[in-house]
Amino acid sequence: MKQKYTLSIADMEINVITDEPQESVEYIVGILDRKMREIALKSKKCTKNEAAMLCALDLCADKIKLKHELEEAHETLEERNEKFEHLCEKLELVQKNSERLERERARLENENNRLRQMLDDVKAGKTPVGVISDEEPEDMAEGDVVIDEAIAEAVPETRKSPAKKSPSKSRVGSMFDLLTFTDI
Repeated sequence: MKQKYTLSIADMEINVITDEPQESVEYIVGILDRKMREIALKSKKCTKNEAAMLCALDLCADKIKLKHELEEAHETLEERNEKFEHLCEKLELVQKNSERLERERARLENENNRLRQMLDDVKAGKTPVGVISDEEPEDMAEGDVVIDEAIAEAVPETRKSPAKKSPSKSRVGSMFDLLTFTDI
């Protein structure tokens, strides 16, 4: 609601109509009155109208300066918001990658434990069968162990398997145990 105020600034009276509350009007009048009195004290030849004009120029300059600072602050805030959003996107990617790596680590740890158990079983003399797969072979007997070819190569051979062929020679028939030939 608009109200009418009679203001006294530097011993000059002025009537003003405004929506502002009385406390705000009095605060603003106090600032303006002090500025005009400071200008009048500094320059004895300055009239009240000249002091009012100088005061208005000073306040306009302050307003423009504050407006530019506010615009710069908004621009800085927008830049930081963009950087923040970009960093949030990066963080989300890192978190997804971390989760994927954690699942892979757990899978590899399980596989490593399984392979260690198989290696222990092979060292304990259990018979290895086939290659590692998700399903057990149908003809697997109790005590047989399914191992990976890489594990079989890594385990020192403690006994020769009659079915195992040497890489460069092969046996022919039971009657010709001493006869061997090079694979072509």
